[in-house]
Amino acid sequence: MKGVKYRLMSSEKMLIRNMLVYELGGVVTPFIGIKVIDLMIAPLLNVMGL
Repeated sequence: MKGVKYRLMSSEKMLIRNMLVYELGGVVTPFIGIKVIDLMIAPLLNVMGL
């Protein structure tokens, strides 16, 4: 494929790399984002008395 760099690596190394990338991007990051939104909204709700 044009424009895609091919790197020769073992399947074990590729699996570990993909697990790190997709675990952080797909599992951990949404929880951090939800917590940040919660920390921003909670004080507003307290001010409004809800």
